[in-house]
Amino acid sequence: MGEPQQSRRSVEHLPMAVPPPRIEAEVMDGRWYKTSDKPQWIERLELDTVDDVTYVHIFGGASPSPADWGRVRIQWPYASASNTSSAKAGGFVAQYDFDEMSVEVQANYNLGLLVVATFVTFKQPGALSDRFTREFFFRA
Repeated sequence: MGEPQQSRRSVEHLPMAVPPPRIEAEVMDGRWYKTSDKPQWIERLELDTVDDVTYVHIFGGASPSPADWGRVRIQWPYASASNTSSAKAGGFVAQYDFDEMSVEVQANYNLGLLVVATFVTFKQPGALSDRFTREFFFRA
């Protein structure tokens, strides 16, 4: 005997996965400047969305932060609220990999401010300890 065959009717009623809603990351687009006058790990950052892909470009502040981190694609945009159907972005995660360190960047967009946390891991033992920073930015 051959392979069992499904009727056309049974194939038409197979459950289909529903894709998640598109997260509107462009609500975070723009130039963001630090709210503090004191030296910080990050001086400013820029977010831009092109063809549904969002990028972040970070400019460093105080040493040992690189002066220009470069532009990378954000890896994970997140919607702003878990208890609504809103698909407006409320945050993102991005990764930077430098010769001397790797940095995970986590950002939260809330009340008109961008709160940016960095988790810095130095690749070689030395005088610097791995670090966490949290900084606040306004859009100009």
